[in-house]
Amino acid sequence: MTKAQSVLLGEVKALGFDGSHEGANHRGVTVRCSQCEALVINGHPTHEPGCPHAVHECHGCNALVPVNVKYCEDCQ
Repeated sequence: MTKAQSVLLGEVKALGFDGSHEGANHRGVTVRCSQCEALVINGHPTHEPGCPHAVHECHGCNALVPVNVKYCEDCQ
């Protein structure tokens, strides 16, 4: 796995795609979520609506928070 793939895999896992792994033949990253049928749309990994692993950026500081939360604990 290249350094770029390793960084990408870490970013994808931080977005809640816990089943993601290195792609076949060391090409790219395969995006998977254990709670939904994750997919990639135009290069952006996406959870199904209502997935408990889905996250977005805090409206105050851009930290990752669950979709049902608007602000992180520090910004509340």
